[in-house]
Amino acid sequence: MFTAKITKIIQETHDVKTFRLERPDGFDFISGQFALVSIVSKKELGTRPLTFSSSPTEKKHLDITVKELGIFTKAMSDLFVGDSLSIDGPRGETLNFDEHVKDDIVYLVGGSGITPFMSALRYAIAKGLPNRFILLFGNRTQNDRIFEKELRQMDVGENITVVDVISCADDPSWTGECGHIDRAMIEKYVPDPKSRLWYVCGPPSMVNAMQMILGEIGIEPEKIKIDKWQLPGKGELKKSGGN
Repeated sequence: MFTAKITKIIQETHDVKTFRLERPDGFDFISGQFALVSIVSKKELGTRPLTFSSSPTEKKHLDITVKELGIFTKAMSDLFVGDSLSIDGPRGETLNFDEHVKDDIVYLVGGSGITPFMSALRYAIAKGLPNRFILLFGNRTQNDRIFEKELRQMDVGENITVVDVISCADDPSWTGECGHIDRAMIEKYVPDPKSRLWYVCGPPSMVNAMQMILGEIGIEPEKIKIDKWQLPGKGELKKSGGN
């Protein structure tokens, strides 16, 4: 466990911020891992599991990206540069990615579930890894797309394909995919699905739907890595799946 000072705050969307922290010497983590985070000035709020969104190759800083959803995340949103967080980690194995993973990968993501995979994509680019990635990224509106500009920049070569999906119910200006990620959409964008490693992260209803679809497609269970997000009380977002 260590205390890290906030050195920068990035407003990603109207309700999502990235907190850049000092990274202590000797602290290592793997893309996909998280830490138990507490606010030093508000210890009474307890801890929350929050995922690192920066690449492990960034030796000078750690990024934690947070969506404002309840009491704890609201308190984080009110922090300033110079405030401190207590970091207990790294933890978790479910969504891990590093150079030892040789498969091509599909990410099925809802909302703020993008954070562990952003770390992985940044890591893969920094290391020049040959893995190919397909990201199907579901959001309610265009304005909810976290890391939208950076993901668009990533989707220029052969190794990373980004497919944005929004509800479109009240957005006639949107020309991309509408609705929710479904089997037809997966089959449209993912050739040879049984050869790939699948990562799924988002709210329980979305994750359950993806599990069912992947089973129907015939993906072997050991090729599916899943992390659900749930609300344990007081409106706070929490990771499940044993993490």
